[in-house]
Amino acid sequence: MLPTRKKLKNGFSIVEAIVAIFILSIALSATMRTLVQNSNDANLVNNSFIASGLAQEGMEVVRNLRDNEWSLNAAWGSIVLDGTWSVQWDSMSLETNSNVFLKKDNNGFYNYSSGTDTLFKRRIVISSPGPGIEKKIVTTVSWIERGNPKILVVEEHLYNWR
Repeated sequence: MLPTRKKLKNGFSIVEAIVAIFILSIALSATMRTLVQNSNDANLVNNSFIASGLAQEGMEVVRNLRDNEWSLNAAWGSIVLDGTWSVQWDSMSLETNSNVFLKKDNNGFYNYSSGTDTLFKRRIVISSPGPGIEKKIVTTVSWIERGNPKILVVEEHLYNWR
């Protein structure tokens, strides 16, 4: 009898290695896609959160201007005028530059005068739907998210309580 060679069973064959690499690449690509989608979603949530804060800030500034009318004993609607406006956190009056990007300064405040440009634009539209006792305030914050326009609209009604 001739001596037989014993077949070695150590390691993987090339076919097994290719199949293992294929399965691993599918798992990794699915994981990467999930991570990228989660990152995009987190960015959208962050921008939506900032936009809601900017909309609320716009309303608060207009409400403060209305309160200043009362404290100055000014006529209703003499400071909070109908039209399209912009405001920033320290505004003492309505501003007309309503289609420019907000900037963020080194202290984290959004304004129109200093800092770096952001994605956001804020527009405030004031109208008088009633017979001189009501002001309708509509604050719109808009931005572009991954090539798609996003918009947040907030509405409030202020009344002449005097």
